[in-house]
Amino acid sequence: MMRLKSLPEDAKVYEVFARRPGLFEPFTAFCEQIMRGPSPLSAGERELLGAYVSGLNSCPYCHDVHNEAVKAYGIDAALTRQLRDDLAAAPVDARLKPLFALARKMTEGAWRVTDADFEAARAAGWDEEGIHDAVVITCLFNFMNRLVSTLGIEADEDYLALAGPRIRDEGYGASLTAKMRTAQPAGAGD
Repeated sequence: MMRLKSLPEDAKVYEVFARRPGLFEPFTAFCEQIMRGPSPLSAGERELLGAYVSGLNSCPYCHDVHNEAVKAYGIDAALTRQLRDDLAAAPVDARLKPLFALARKMTEGAWRVTDADFEAARAAGWDEEGIHDAVVITCLFNFMNRLVSTLGIEADEDYLALAGPRIRDEGYGASLTAKMRTAQPAGAGD
């Protein structure tokens, strides 16, 4: 249940963003760029990484929304749980495992990340851009997980059913910006 009393009890992320468009429109553009722009990681792999981080953070809203996107990209949604429960045995391309290990360390205690974590990703064939993108995606989801969980944002089954195809087909920028404009209260701003 939404903890900001100026918003409806069932408010979603875009309604929170609409309260501060000057702040969140550039943030939404950033999300679009890192999640759908050019990257050595596919859009589906980026969604899988986001759902994985959200699972580590016990953020049901972000986990479930982005796991729907994982499914929309044709990836088995059970993979996020398998990665969380046993990364070594999870049926994911071995090349991705060092990135998921790095994301886990960052999420559980970034101070534990070492040069060896980056070397493992390089040894798996990742260049600096791929590693950097994985780090930024992990940071993005850690931020969003905390924002969503702290504010009490929840998703029902109807919302989730539309989330994956919406993210896949519309991305972050177009869909969130359009929803922000329709949700923006008169006179809202920074």
